[in-house]
Amino acid sequence: VGAAEAGRQQAAAARDAAESEGAAARAALAALQSEAQALRKAVEGTSGDRAINHLKAETGYEHALAAALGDDLDAALEGEAARRWAGADKQAGDPPLPAGCTPLSEHVTAPAALARRLAQIGVVTEDDGSIALAVGQRLVTRDGQLRRWDGFVATGLGAAAAERLIRVNRLAEIEKASPGAEAAVTDAQARIDAALRQMQEAREAADRNRRIEAEANAAIREAGREEDAANVEIERLDIRRTGLAERVAQADADLADAKQAAAEAEAVVTALPDAGATQARVAALREKAEAAQRALAELRAEAATHARAISADKQRAEAAKKESADWQVRAADAARRHEDMGRRIAEAEVEAAELADAPERLAAAVEALETESIAAAEAAEAAAAHERQAEEALRETEKKLADAGEALAVAREARAGAVARHENQESRRIEMGRISGERFQCPPPLLPEQLGFDEGSIRDASIESTEKDRLSAERERIGPVNLVAEQELAELEDSRTTNQAEREELGLAINRLRGSIGSLNREGRVRLLAAFEAVNGHFRSLFTTLFEGGQAHLELIDSDDPLEAGLEIMAQPPGKKLSALTLLSGGEQALTAVALIFALFLTNPAPICVLDEVDAPLDDANIERFCDLLDRMTAETDTRYLIVTHNAVTMSRMHRLFGVTMIEKGISRLVSVDLGGAERLLAAE
Repeated sequence: VGAAEAGRQQAAAARDAAESEGAAARAALAALQSEAQALRKAVEGTSGDRAINHLKAETGYEHALAAALGDDLDAALEGEAARRWAGADKQAGDPPLPAGCTPLSEHVTAPAALARRLAQIGVVTEDDGSIALAVGQRLVTRDGQLRRWDGFVATGLGAAAAERLIRVNRLAEIEKASPGAEAAVTDAQARIDAALRQMQEAREAADRNRRIEAEANAAIREAGREEDAANVEIERLDIRRTGLAERVAQADADLADAKQAAAEAEAVVTALPDAGATQARVAALREKAEAAQRALAELRAEAATHARAISADKQRAEAAKKESADWQVRAADAARRHEDMGRRIAEAEVEAAELADAPERLAAAVEALETESIAAAEAAEAAAAHERQAEEALRETEKKLADAGEALAVAREARAGAVARHENQESRRIEMGRISGERFQCPPPLLPEQLGFDEGSIRDASIESTEKDRLSAERERIGPVNLVAEQELAELEDSRTTNQAEREELGLAINRLRGSIGSLNREGRVRLLAAFEAVNGHFRSLFTTLFEGGQAHLELIDSDDPLEAGLEIMAQPPGKKLSALTLLSGGEQALTAVALIFALFLTNPAPICVLDEVDAPLDDANIERFCDLLDRMTAETDTRYLIVTHNAVTMSRMHRLFGVTMIEKGISRLVSVDLGGAERLLAAE
């Protein structure tokens, strides 16, 4: 039991250690996942087929790539955008980079369209302007300093793009480290499960050993009861043996008396004097002898009975002796066991004396343990509540961490913008100094004196006296000096500075949000107009095909902004005027709607198209046109068309039919017919 309890405690210690390591591993994994989520959100926030979405720089070369390409990173790679990379192959006459420069293309994974541009960009550790560049070449440092072949030098270009590239690399590092963190969590959980299994096995072993101990104590008590029964049987046999010995002694005494009486009778017979008297005496003696013989016979019979009883008693005595010997052996064993029991009884008495006050102590201990149990339960509930609060705080912290990461990115972008504005203001200051020197022939600090401005002026004494009296009265009205005014002013200044900074940050965020909204709107307008033109072109063609003439087009109405405008379908079937869709007949509206649906599928194909009763308002001629167009769409696209119809002409043009039939009342069955296979079978026959 002690060994099992020690094993359980060891397993509990291993479980606590594994839980601690598991908590640390889960915290690390959660931090990685939270950072990855924030980075993924920031990275996936950009949309469009921009070049920056297809570039990946090695760690440490993000600023170099952003400075080298600058705003060209926002250009598209494909399509008909106004700013795009059309691609250019390397030419044999392209000048090589100067010695000591590493091509930026060796540290960047980029599409082929940017290969020639990146091959003409060199990377150096420091640029002191001594390296000569050929026409079209650029030189960048890893910290983002740029120098072009025409002498243009810039620092800190593309800070936002560099930050995005850094996020992409960091996201890749996190995704690479995530499996290891997940494996650490899994390993810790496996060790926790193993420790719990060891604890359960130790508890089961302790319970099993306690059951064995209880069984041994029960066996000891049973052996004591058997020993008491043996002692009682020994005492009973001793009493029986004493009674048998007394009966044997009584039988021996009766036999001796009978022999003495017989001898006396023989002597009397020998001493008789005459015959008559003798006969009388003989008769008397005969009677007496007969009586004696009868008595002797009785005595002999009784003696025989006693002899048989003695023989039986002797046999029983021998058996008793043998049994007594056995019991003596058992008594010796019982004596030893009795001695052991006496010793144990003495020990038990000593232990009982020691444990005399045990109930009170145990009651007190039980009460204390119950108190501790209640306190422990309350502590456990408090710990559980604390754990829930800690988990909630952890989630809040993770959320704050993600927000902080986003705020950090925003701050970095704001810092990059501030650096750019500072450089712009510094260049303006230098330009103003140059203009001041050219126009006024003096530096800007001396310009007021040069222009004759007087900062001090002499006032009249009466005016000064009146002003002094007024200020004194004002001071009296103000009252005593507030000694903490400076501290309060400092706090207000700090609050004002903080509010001003927050206001500027909000202004920057609003401007950035408005810029993002504007970019999204511009991109949305471009995409919407492109999709509108594509759908309109397909719609014109399909309408003419369906109606075998006429014309139709789509119009944006009610607004000049495509994002806010409505859509109107204008159609002119053969022989009619151009009008809106609502002014056409039901069949014409159905055919026009089918043309528009198929135009959408030609622009952006889908795997499945379901048409429900679209041929219901059509006559037979228009149904044939509809089926011909459907065959054309099946051949030109990979879309599977599912037609729900009751028209026999439409069903005859389908490849496969699915229907429900009721052979018996209340029993429906799905039926499938392959019309193409049926046609081939008929042709074969």
